[in-house]
Amino acid sequence: MDQETRHKVCRLIAGIVVVDDDLDDAEDDFINRMLARFGLSQDQRDDLFPIMDAQEAAQEFAGLTPEVQKEAFALLVQAVAADKKYVEEERRYLHAVGKVIGLSPADIDERVKAAVGT
Repeated sequence: MDQETRHKVCRLIAGIVVVDDDLDDAEDDFINRMLARFGLSQDQRDDLFPIMDAQEAAQEFAGLTPEVQKEAFALLVQAVAADKKYVEEERRYLHAVGKVIGLSPADIDERVKAAVGT
């Protein structure tokens, strides 16, 4: 994955963890681990903002390759599960992105439920 693609994936993930206007410590830790995983510095963290809404996220997601979409979607589910909550704003964001790859809302919700552990 090239630098630009890694940055796009990180923006998608940053978007979902703050979509509910509540950045939990676990979500913040998840973002830091994600930055390290993708080789982005803490200085580049500010470049993840402004955050995109669900429709912008779906458009950005649609431009990724199928392989990157698969990895990014799995990371989005992990990001939602980081704080052990699945709120409506996260649900709308994830459903918009999942629709791009043909996932049903029920399938998406089941994936999150399994990741959250409830």
